[in-house]
Amino acid sequence: MAPRAYPGPRFVARVSIALACAVCSLSAFEGAARAEASLADKAAAQSLFDEGRKLMAAGKFADACPKLAESQKLDPGVGTQFHLADCYEKIGQTASAWAGFLEAASGAKSMGQADREKVARERAAALAPRLSKLTITSTEAASLTGLEIKRDGTAVGRALWGTAIPIDPGSHLIEVTAPGKKPWQTTAKVEGDKASVVVTIPPLEDAPAPAQAVTAPQGEAVTADMSSAGASRRTLGLIVAGVGVVGLGVGTVFAITAKSKNDDSLGLCDKVDPNSCPQGGVDLRDSARTAGTLATVSVGLGVAALAAGGLLYFTAPSGDKPRAMLVPSAGPGTAGLALVGRY
Repeated sequence: MAPRAYPGPRFVARVSIALACAVCSLSAFEGAARAEASLADKAAAQSLFDEGRKLMAAGKFADACPKLAESQKLDPGVGTQFHLADCYEKIGQTASAWAGFLEAASGAKSMGQADREKVARERAAALAPRLSKLTITSTEAASLTGLEIKRDGTAVGRALWGTAIPIDPGSHLIEVTAPGKKPWQTTAKVEGDKASVVVTIPPLEDAPAPAQAVTAPQGEAVTADMSSAGASRRTLGLIVAGVGVVGLGVGTVFAITAKSKNDDSLGLCDKVDPNSCPQGGVDLRDSARTAGTLATVSVGLGVAALAAGGLLYFTAPSGDKPRAMLVPSAGPGTAGLALVGRY
């Protein structure tokens, strides 16, 4: 057998080049996909910016600000940030406007746009004296583990507790939570410019301990369950036994009816040949057979029901209370009911 040929250096080189090309193609594809998504975001951002500027020109600043904010989110830009800050100032959100102008100034500086930077800083400086501030303090800040403070749904960092921070005028929801404590909240109302509002969080109340189910001792619970189950089972046994008694009664009626019709048929039939009967006698015998069959079935079901009822009753768990039951008895040529029980 000829020796197996192994790939040489040229083959390995070709495979390596092919893999490198595949990786480059995949990277290029991913880059194109990202570029396409970026272009779509830029197009949407431009549309939002144009619409926001039109609304501002029409004096509809409350409608314009969300448009400009979304445009800045999709495609951040110094110009968009500047106009957004200007919009915030127009609707009285002085803190947001002040922060927006400072961000625009920082962006303009990084891009070498000195004129834009100067204008943005001047606008921020003009707003600074008007800023309202909010201070949140807590007497348990140092001792209560897990204390969390939120302002308008956003967590306030621990470093900001006790510090006056610029805030827009209006109502602001303050929420406080801690493990094992009742939640606490309040609304801080900041009215107009230059307001100074301090929210002091009081000591949090202890949360109520979780309710624990009260359970009876095991022995008592088992006794109660057995007593309840036994009572239900004995009741069912009595009901089934009652059905058995009804079945025996119905069977007895059918048996009497069968004997009566059979006796009547004998009066119509030939004494010598009982099988020679007129139609009336035949009908009576047929009725007697039917009644006899129903009697047999009814008595059989009655006996079975009585036996089942007795079994249910006497095997039910209970205390040492006396119990009694009628139980059918049968023998050669005899049938009856026996009263049995335990005392």
